Amino acid sequence: MKTKFLIIIALMLFTISCKKERSHEYWDSEYGDKAVGYLAFELYWDEYDDILSPIDGVRITASGADGFLKNYDFASPEDAADALQQIPEGTYNLLVTVDMAEKDGYIVTQSATEKGGNNLPATTAALKDPSSSPHQSWYGIVTATVKDGEITIARFQLKRLLSMISITITGVPDGATITAEASKVAQYVELTTPKISAESVDDVQLGSLSGGGIQKIENRTLMPTALGNDRTIITLYATYNGVTLTSTVDAPKMESGRYYVMEIAYNGLAPYIYVSGTDINDWQQNWTADGEILNPDE
Repeated sequence: MKTKFLIIIALMLFTISCKKERSHEYWDSEYGDKAVGYLAFELYWDEYDDILSPIDGVRITASGADGFLKNYDFASPEDAADALQQIPEGTYNLLVTVDMAEKDGYIVTQSATEKGGNNLPATTAALKDPSSSPHQSWYGIVTATVKDGEITIARFQLKRLLSMISITITGVPDGATITAEASKVAQYVELTTPKISAESVDDVQLGSLSGGGIQKIENRTLMPTALGNDRTIITLYATYNGVTLTSTVDAPKMESGRYYVMEIAYNGLAPYIYVSGTDINDWQQNWTADGEILNPDE
Protein backbone atom coordinates (compact mmCIF):
# COMPACT_ATOMS: atom_id res chain seq x y z
CA MET A 1 0.00 0.00 0.00
CA LYS A 2 2.78 2.42 0.96
CA THR A 3 4.71 1.60 -2.23
CA LYS A 4 1.63 2.15 -4.36
CA PHE A 5 1.11 5.50 -2.65
CA LEU A 6 4.65 6.61 -3.44
CA ILE A 7 4.39 5.47 -7.06
CA ILE A 8 1.19 7.42 -7.59
CA ILE A 9 2.72 10.53 -6.00
CA ALA A 10 5.80 10.17 -8.23
CA LEU A 11 3.65 9.88 -11.36
CA MET A 12 1.56 12.87 -10.33
CA LEU A 13 4.64 15.01 -9.67
CA PHE A 14 6.22 13.90 -12.96
CA THR A 15 3.08 14.92 -14.84
CA ILE A 16 2.88 18.24 -13.01
CA SER A 17 6.59 18.85 -13.64
CA CYS A 18 6.14 18.24 -17.37
CA LYS A 19 3.26 20.67 -17.46
CA LYS A 20 5.32 23.31 -15.70
CA GLU A 21 8.15 22.87 -18.22
CA ARG A 22 5.67 23.67 -21.00
CA SER A 23 4.36 26.64 -19.02
CA HIS A 24 7.71 28.31 -18.32
CA GLU A 25 7.02 31.42 -20.35
CA TYR A 26 7.84 34.81 -18.91
CA TRP A 27 5.86 37.94 -19.69
CA ASP A 28 5.96 41.65 -19.00
CA SER A 29 5.32 42.75 -15.43
CA GLU A 30 1.68 43.09 -14.47
CA TYR A 31 2.77 45.26 -11.52
CA GLY A 32 4.33 48.29 -13.19
CA ASP A 33 7.96 48.87 -12.30
CA LYS A 34 8.00 46.31 -9.49
CA ALA A 35 10.36 43.36 -9.80
CA VAL A 36 8.35 40.17 -10.30
CA GLY A 37 8.85 36.44 -10.01
CA TYR A 38 6.57 33.45 -10.47
CA LEU A 39 4.71 31.04 -8.21
CA ALA A 40 3.98 27.43 -9.06
CA PHE A 41 1.64 25.41 -6.83
CA GLU A 42 1.91 21.76 -5.80
CA LEU A 43 -0.66 19.96 -3.62
CA TYR A 44 0.12 16.89 -1.53
CA TRP A 45 -2.36 14.78 0.41
CA ASP A 46 -1.56 13.44 3.88
CA GLU A 47 -3.59 10.28 3.28
CA TYR A 48 -3.37 7.76 0.44
CA ASP A 49 -7.16 7.39 0.33
CA ASP A 50 -7.54 11.08 -0.53
CA ILE A 51 -5.41 11.10 -3.68
CA LEU A 52 -8.15 9.90 -6.03
CA SER A 53 -10.96 11.91 -4.41
CA PRO A 54 -12.98 13.87 -6.98
CA ILE A 55 -12.06 17.55 -6.64
CA ASP A 56 -14.05 20.39 -8.19
CA GLY A 57 -12.61 23.53 -6.65
CA VAL A 58 -9.31 24.92 -5.36
CA ARG A 59 -8.74 28.41 -3.93
CA ILE A 60 -5.31 29.78 -2.98
CA THR A 61 -5.00 33.03 -1.05
CA ALA A 62 -1.67 34.87 -1.11
CA SER A 63 -0.84 37.57 1.45
CA GLY A 64 2.32 39.66 1.34
CA ALA A 65 3.89 43.00 2.20
CA ASP A 66 2.26 46.38 1.57
CA GLY A 67 -1.21 44.90 1.92
CA PHE A 68 -0.87 42.54 -1.03
CA LEU A 69 -3.79 40.10 -1.08
CA LYS A 70 -4.94 37.96 -3.99
CA ASN A 71 -7.17 34.91 -4.45
CA TYR A 72 -6.47 32.35 -7.17
CA ASP A 73 -9.30 30.01 -8.15
CA PHE A 74 -8.88 26.74 -10.03
CA ALA A 75 -11.21 23.95 -11.10
CA SER A 76 -8.83 21.17 -9.97
CA PRO A 77 -5.40 20.49 -8.45
CA GLU A 78 -4.12 19.81 -11.98
CA ASP A 79 -5.23 23.25 -13.11
CA ALA A 80 -3.56 24.81 -10.06
CA ALA A 81 -0.30 23.06 -10.93
CA ASP A 82 -0.46 23.77 -14.66
CA ALA A 83 0.17 27.52 -14.76
CA LEU A 84 2.67 29.97 -13.33
CA GLN A 85 1.37 32.95 -11.37
CA GLN A 86 3.24 36.23 -11.72
CA ILE A 87 3.65 38.05 -8.42
CA PRO A 88 5.85 40.87 -7.05
CA GLU A 89 9.15 39.91 -5.48
CA GLY A 90 8.81 39.20 -1.75
CA THR A 91 7.74 36.70 0.90
CA TYR A 92 4.17 35.43 0.91
CA ASN A 93 1.98 33.39 3.18
CA LEU A 94 -0.45 31.20 1.29
CA LEU A 95 -3.62 29.37 2.29
CA VAL A 96 -5.20 26.71 0.09
CA THR A 97 -8.76 25.41 0.50
CA VAL A 98 -9.98 22.44 -1.51
CA ASP A 99 -13.67 21.63 -2.07
CA MET A 100 -14.92 24.25 0.40
CA ALA A 101 -17.28 26.10 -1.93
CA GLU A 102 -20.83 26.99 -0.91
CA LYS A 103 -22.15 24.47 -3.43
CA ASP A 104 -20.21 21.80 -1.54
CA GLY A 105 -22.05 22.69 1.69
CA TYR A 106 -19.44 24.98 3.24
CA ILE A 107 -19.28 28.60 4.34
CA VAL A 108 -15.77 30.07 4.17
CA THR A 109 -15.44 33.56 5.64
CA GLN A 110 -12.38 35.72 4.98
CA SER A 111 -12.06 38.79 7.20
CA ALA A 112 -11.35 42.11 5.50
CA THR A 113 -9.63 43.53 8.59
CA GLU A 114 -8.52 40.81 11.04
CA LYS A 115 -5.33 38.88 10.54
CA GLY A 116 -5.04 35.19 11.34
CA GLY A 117 -1.93 33.05 11.52
CA ASN A 118 0.98 33.89 9.19
CA ASN A 119 -0.45 37.37 8.55
CA LEU A 120 -3.15 35.90 6.32
CA PRO A 121 -6.68 37.29 6.60
CA ALA A 122 -8.49 35.47 9.41
CA THR A 123 -10.36 32.72 7.56
CA THR A 124 -12.95 30.36 9.02
CA ALA A 125 -14.71 27.32 7.56
CA ALA A 126 -18.14 26.17 8.72
CA LEU A 127 -20.91 23.95 7.40
CA LYS A 128 -24.08 25.51 6.03
CA ASP A 129 -25.96 22.69 7.79
CA PRO A 130 -24.01 21.00 10.62
CA SER A 131 -25.98 17.78 9.96
CA SER A 132 -25.47 17.72 6.19
CA SER A 133 -22.46 15.34 6.18
CA PRO A 134 -20.81 16.83 3.07
CA HIS A 135 -17.89 15.52 1.05
CA GLN A 136 -14.56 15.85 2.88
CA SER A 137 -12.50 19.01 2.28
CA TRP A 138 -8.85 19.95 2.77
CA TYR A 139 -6.65 22.96 3.57
CA GLY A 140 -3.01 23.85 4.00
CA ILE A 141 -0.68 26.80 4.71
CA VAL A 142 2.79 27.47 3.37
CA THR A 143 5.29 30.35 3.20
CA ALA A 144 7.10 31.09 -0.07
CA THR A 145 9.77 33.64 -1.03
CA VAL A 146 9.63 34.92 -4.62
CA LYS A 147 12.76 36.37 -6.23
CA ASP A 148 13.06 38.59 -9.27
CA GLY A 149 12.73 36.56 -12.48
CA GLU A 150 12.72 33.21 -10.68
CA ILE A 151 10.15 30.45 -10.20
CA THR A 152 9.24 29.44 -6.65
CA ILE A 153 7.32 26.25 -5.99
CA ALA A 154 4.78 26.50 -3.15
CA ARG A 155 4.19 22.97 -1.83
CA PHE A 156 1.02 22.52 0.22
CA GLN A 157 0.52 19.57 2.56
CA LEU A 158 -3.25 19.11 2.60
CA LYS A 159 -5.03 18.32 5.85
CA ARG A 160 -8.57 17.01 6.18
CA LEU A 161 -10.99 19.47 7.76
CA LEU A 162 -13.85 17.26 8.94
CA SER A 163 -14.14 14.38 11.36
CA MET A 164 -15.90 11.21 10.20
CA ILE A 165 -17.85 8.65 12.21
CA SER A 166 -19.43 5.24 11.60
CA ILE A 167 -21.72 3.54 14.12
CA THR A 168 -22.49 -0.18 14.19
CA ILE A 169 -25.20 -1.65 16.43
CA THR A 170 -25.22 -5.44 16.68
CA GLY A 171 -28.12 -7.66 17.69
CA VAL A 172 -30.79 -5.17 16.70
CA PRO A 173 -34.27 -6.78 17.08
CA ASP A 174 -36.61 -6.71 14.10
CA GLY A 175 -38.76 -3.60 14.20
CA ALA A 176 -36.35 -1.51 16.26
CA THR A 177 -35.29 1.96 15.12
CA ILE A 178 -32.21 3.86 16.33
CA THR A 179 -31.30 7.47 15.61
CA ALA A 180 -28.03 9.13 16.55
CA GLU A 181 -26.93 12.70 17.14
CA ALA A 182 -23.76 14.42 18.30
CA SER A 183 -23.24 17.28 20.74
CA LYS A 184 -20.30 19.56 21.59
CA VAL A 185 -19.53 19.89 17.86
CA ALA A 186 -17.49 22.95 16.82
CA GLN A 187 -19.29 25.67 14.90
CA TYR A 188 -16.26 26.34 12.71
CA VAL A 189 -12.51 25.91 12.30
CA GLU A 190 -10.12 28.85 12.00
CA LEU A 191 -7.96 27.77 9.07
CA THR A 192 -5.20 30.37 9.36
CA THR A 193 -4.36 29.67 13.02
CA PRO A 194 -5.39 26.77 12.76
CA LYS A 195 -7.77 26.51 15.70
CA ILE A 196 -11.08 24.80 16.44
CA SER A 197 -13.80 27.10 17.74
CA ALA A 198 -14.97 26.93 21.36
CA GLU A 199 -18.51 27.74 20.23
CA SER A 200 -20.40 24.50 19.81
CA VAL A 201 -23.46 23.04 18.11
CA ASP A 202 -25.67 20.37 19.64
CA ASP A 203 -28.18 18.01 18.04
CA VAL A 204 -26.05 17.32 14.96
CA GLN A 205 -27.96 14.51 13.25
CA LEU A 206 -25.87 11.48 12.35
CA GLY A 207 -28.65 9.42 10.77
CA SER A 208 -30.82 6.46 11.71
CA LEU A 209 -30.95 2.70 11.30
CA SER A 210 -33.67 0.11 11.50
CA GLY A 211 -34.25 -3.58 10.95
CA GLY A 212 -32.72 -6.59 12.60
CA GLY A 213 -29.26 -8.03 13.20
CA ILE A 214 -26.26 -5.82 12.44
CA GLN A 215 -27.18 -2.27 11.39
CA LYS A 216 -24.86 0.59 10.47
CA ILE A 217 -24.68 4.35 10.09
CA GLU A 218 -21.63 4.84 7.91
CA ASN A 219 -19.14 7.57 7.07
CA ARG A 220 -20.93 10.61 8.44
CA THR A 221 -18.82 13.78 8.28
CA LEU A 222 -19.07 16.64 10.75
CA MET A 223 -17.01 19.34 12.41
CA PRO A 224 -14.61 18.18 15.17
CA THR A 225 -15.34 18.47 18.88
CA ALA A 226 -15.42 22.08 20.07
CA LEU A 227 -12.32 23.47 21.78
CA GLY A 228 -12.29 23.05 25.56
CA ASN A 229 -14.03 19.66 25.55
CA ASP A 230 -12.00 16.55 26.31
CA ARG A 231 -14.96 14.35 25.38
CA THR A 232 -17.80 14.39 22.90
CA ILE A 233 -21.37 13.22 23.40
CA ILE A 234 -23.22 10.87 21.06
CA THR A 235 -26.89 10.34 21.93
CA LEU A 236 -28.70 7.23 20.73
CA TYR A 237 -32.50 6.98 20.72
CA ALA A 238 -33.58 3.35 20.46
CA THR A 239 -37.31 2.74 19.90
CA TYR A 240 -38.78 -0.76 20.14
CA ASN A 241 -42.38 -1.85 20.76
CA GLY A 242 -43.37 1.78 21.28
CA VAL A 243 -40.79 2.40 24.03
CA THR A 244 -37.79 4.71 23.53
CA LEU A 245 -34.54 4.31 25.45
CA THR A 246 -32.13 7.26 25.41
CA SER A 247 -28.45 6.35 25.68
CA THR A 248 -25.85 9.04 26.32
CA VAL A 249 -22.52 7.84 24.93
CA ASP A 250 -19.55 9.62 26.50
CA ALA A 251 -16.82 9.29 23.84
CA PRO A 252 -13.32 10.65 23.15
CA LYS A 253 -13.17 14.03 21.44
CA MET A 254 -13.21 14.04 17.66
CA GLU A 255 -10.34 15.72 15.85
CA SER A 256 -10.15 17.17 12.36
CA GLY A 257 -9.27 14.60 9.75
CA ARG A 258 -9.77 11.50 11.89
CA TYR A 259 -12.19 8.62 11.38
CA TYR A 260 -14.06 7.12 14.36
CA VAL A 261 -15.66 3.68 14.35
CA MET A 262 -18.04 2.81 17.20
CA GLU A 263 -19.59 -0.60 17.76
CA ILE A 264 -22.15 -1.28 20.49
CA ALA A 265 -24.40 -4.26 21.15
CA TYR A 266 -28.11 -3.47 21.26
CA ASN A 267 -28.49 -5.33 24.54
CA GLY A 268 -25.65 -3.19 25.93
CA LEU A 269 -27.53 0.07 25.45
CA ALA A 270 -27.91 1.87 28.77
CA PRO A 271 -28.73 5.39 29.97
CA TYR A 272 -25.02 6.18 30.21
CA ILE A 273 -22.22 4.47 28.30
CA TYR A 274 -18.55 5.36 28.61
CA VAL A 275 -16.54 4.68 25.46
CA SER A 276 -12.77 4.28 25.17
CA GLY A 277 -10.73 4.88 22.03
CA THR A 278 -8.03 2.66 20.49
CA ASP A 279 -5.87 4.10 17.72
CA ILE A 280 -5.76 1.83 14.68
CA ASN A 281 -3.47 4.12 12.69
CA ASP A 282 -2.72 7.83 12.40
CA TRP A 283 -6.22 8.67 11.22
CA GLN A 284 -8.57 5.94 12.53
CA GLN A 285 -9.71 5.32 16.10
CA ASN A 286 -12.06 2.55 17.20
CA TRP A 287 -14.47 3.17 20.09
CA THR A 288 -15.59 0.40 22.42
CA ALA A 289 -17.99 0.57 25.34
CA ASP A 290 -16.59 0.00 28.84
CA GLY A 291 -20.06 -0.69 30.19
CA GLU A 292 -22.63 1.29 32.07
CA ILE A 293 -21.50 3.78 34.70
CA LEU A 294 -24.46 4.67 36.86
CA ASN A 295 -22.87 7.81 38.29
CA PRO A 296 -19.95 9.08 36.15
CA ASP A 297 -19.09 11.72 38.77
CA GLU A 298 -18.12 9.12 41.34
